[in-house]
Amino acid sequence: MTQTAPTIAAPTAIGTDVAAGPLVIRVEEAVVADGTAIAASTSEQNDAPPDGLAYVLARVTVANNGPVAHPVTAADFAMTGTDGILRRCPGIALPDPPVDEMIAPGESFSGWTAGLVNDVSNVAMLFDPAIAAGARFAASFALTAGATLPTFDTTGDPTDVGGTLESPAAVGETIRTALWEVTVNDTIGSDAYYELSDYRVRALGAPVAGDPDSWQAIGLDVTAHNVSATPQFFSWTALELIDTNGEPWDHLLAMTQPHPPASVELLPGATVNGWYGIWLQDWATTSLLRFRDSTLTDEFRYISLDGTTGATRQSSSETETEEETPSEPLDLAPGDVAQVGSDPLNLRGDASTEGELVTELAPGTQVAITGDAVDADGYRWYPVEVVDTGDSGFVVEDFLVPAG
Repeated sequence: MTQTAPTIAAPTAIGTDVAAGPLVIRVEEAVVADGTAIAASTSEQNDAPPDGLAYVLARVTVANNGPVAHPVTAADFAMTGTDGILRRCPGIALPDPPVDEMIAPGESFSGWTAGLVNDVSNVAMLFDPAIAAGARFAASFALTAGATLPTFDTTGDPTDVGGTLESPAAVGETIRTALWEVTVNDTIGSDAYYELSDYRVRALGAPVAGDPDSWQAIGLDVTAHNVSATPQFFSWTALELIDTNGEPWDHLLAMTQPHPPASVELLPGATVNGWYGIWLQDWATTSLLRFRDSTLTDEFRYISLDGTTGATRQSSSETETEEETPSEPLDLAPGDVAQVGSDPLNLRGDASTEGELVTELAPGTQVAITGDAVDADGYRWYPVEVVDTGDSGFVVEDFLVPAG
């Protein structure tokens, strides 16, 4: 099927007012051809742009015509050249003043933002605020004369490739969901990942095989194609290492990605080929990956890195026998104290396996129950406060034991 085009306003010329909800935005000037030189002269600490990219700077004026104050930052603006990759303001020093202001009703502010583009002959900038101020991407600007937003093909339907653990996709095989086409082209080990990375990974020191105190990682060469009708971000957590039952390994962190990174924001139909990294632990296998189309769905695709296949874990109703007795719940009440069992336990900000990780609790850590249990994501969760630190959040009951 053919997907409908996204509702993104055509870029307007420099000096033109554009409404975005209660805000009115105007680009006063753009520094395109000399953007990289200006960024370098602004601060000696500014990194040179990655190979194949150039800095572009823009000075904008934002007026607030609404009844409440609105924050606007340089990161609310994203730029693209001809590749359809939306790159927001990088972490560099900007000319004074940078866009970073809480704009009161009836007030306006002028400042600088920046972006990275692959082609300085066609540069467009989109406004996409972190705090909603009208429709997303409602304001776009042509930073070069006649600039347009690049368009790409999104035709096609989701496929069943990689749809089950019993028949995962192979390296080099493309999976397609409602939002993405994804291909893992190759894998690399820790040493190669270190050589490709910048100072952020190199600050960890070179990895040492067999050293339990040394970091290890797996790098994935990934191609991601946005087949949806709206801009999409290819998440740092879209790909997870899993066991043969399809369960993701806990505590495997996303690594800082070498250039070019796979985790970028893409216009409809745009494609990125980049690197994706996962921090390893010695107890986690590296044979199977799970791709999640979106955090809003439970649609998964599976990829085997070495030919290994898995099997979906049976539900308790399928594996129960008459002799098995289900474990009794702890039945804790507010004010009771329990402790973490023999395995580390995640303390999350919400009663959800997707909740923000507050901290990892070591075995034996005591927690005070602060409210009634909540059933979510197939688990029973208790709201708790860590006795020693005061950290608060939710933990899964299955990993708690009576205190002492």
